[in-house]
Amino acid sequence: MSMVSSGVRWTRAVAATGFVSGAILFGVASPALANTNFNNDCELSEACIWEGDIFEHAVWDYEGTDTNLTNNYYPSTGDKVDNNSGGLQNHGRSCVAVFGNNTGSPSRSTRVFRLAVGATKSIQNTSDEDTVSSMSWSC
Repeated sequence: MSMVSSGVRWTRAVAATGFVSGAILFGVASPALANTNFNNDCELSEACIWEGDIFEHAVWDYEGTDTNLTNNYYPSTGDKVDNNSGGLQNHGRSCVAVFGNNTGSPSRSTRVFRLAVGATKSIQNTSDEDTVSSMSWSC
């Protein structure tokens, strides 16, 4: 094997490794991975769940899909999002925000809230089946 072919092969291997790791690091995130700013501020492109009524307490803001909110917390209070919801907002750009009261897909929920872009809904002081345990988008 010549020094040239060995060097070319080594260069190709390094380039391929760099390309794959770069694609993982800088690739386009799926909707579930898109949000990086849980900043207690309901911004454009996010669906939001309020603790208490809308604008009353803390807000959980998210751009992606999360079918199990049992491990999510309001950033400013530390309270669990699951079973502590009182208000919903859709600040998405084009899709309907879908909130369910059971983890998993909305079809597993006994109560589902579908909010068009710009819509808000208060669910405070309603039955236990109105609490929110999952969030997804319908486009």
